[in-house]
Amino acid sequence: PDMGCCHEFDMNEGNENVQQITDHACTGHYSQDSSWKCNKWGDPEVKITPPEFGKGSGNTIDGTKKFTFSQRFDVHGNGLTVTTTISQGGKTLKKTMNSNGEMQNMLEKLQQGMAFVTGYWTAPDMNWMDGESCGSGTEHCSEEPAYISNWRITSNGSPVPNPSPDPSPSPSPSPSPGPSPNNAEMTCGWCNSGSCGSCSEEIGWCSESEDHCKQCGAKSKWCPKSQVSAKGTQKQEQQEEQAELQAEKKED
Repeated sequence: PDMGCCHEFDMNEGNENVQQITDHACTGHYSQDSSWKCNKWGDPEVKITPPEFGKGSGNTIDGTKKFTFSQRFDVHGNGLTVTTTISQGGKTLKKTMNSNGEMQNMLEKLQQGMAFVTGYWTAPDMNWMDGESCGSGTEHCSEEPAYISNWRITSNGSPVPNPSPDPSPSPSPSPSPGPSPNNAEMTCGWCNSGSCGSCSEEIGWCSESEDHCKQCGAKSKWCPKSQVSAKGTQKQEQQEEQAELQAEKKED
C-alpha cells in the first residue's frame, strides 16, 4: 500500500520486434512521481531491438523463429549482475545488466524470496516497449501467438537437469468377466460364418453337451441359446415329422 506498485524484476518482456529486461525496485527515489515508492519505468533497463533482435532474417536473432533465452544472476557482495543470452542457429547475443543502488535493493527482495510468474497480454499503449520498432500510435505490432517451452531453473555452476520423463500411464483395469452361462442356457449351433449370431440350432445328441457339439462337424459351435436362430430347429422338426409320416405310410 502507498507504494504505487511492488518489487518486480521483469526477466523478459517482449514480442517478435523487441526483447526487454527491466528492474523495478522500490527505494522511493523517483522524480517522475513522488507518490510512487517503486520505479515505474525501471532502472536499469536493457532493450534489444533491430538489427540485433527483430522481425525477419535481417536481424541477428529473428523474432519470428524459435530462439533460446537464458539468464544468469550473479551476486558480488551486495551487488547483483544479470547476464542475458539469446541464441539462434549458431548466432548469439549477450547483454549484461550491471549493479547499482536499484539492483542492490532488488537483490534484498530476491534473497527473501519472490514468486516466478509468466503472463501473456497486450494493451493499446505498448510503445514504451516496442516504440523504437513499431512507432507511436495504437499498438499494432503485437497480438501474435507466443510459444514458450522447455523451462529450466538451475543453480549457477550446477549441471542442467534433464527434463523429467512423462509418467507412464497406469494400465486400465481389465473388465470383470460376466457370469458364464450354464449348460441349460447353451446349445449346439450350425454356424455358416463361425459367429453364434449366424447359427441355426442343432437338436438332439449334438446339443446335449459341448463335447457332443464338437463332434458334430466343422461348423458346429457351442453357443448361448439366446444367440442361436431357431430356424434350424424348426426345419429339423419339420424333417422329422415328414420322416414319421413316410414311415406311417409304409406301415399302412
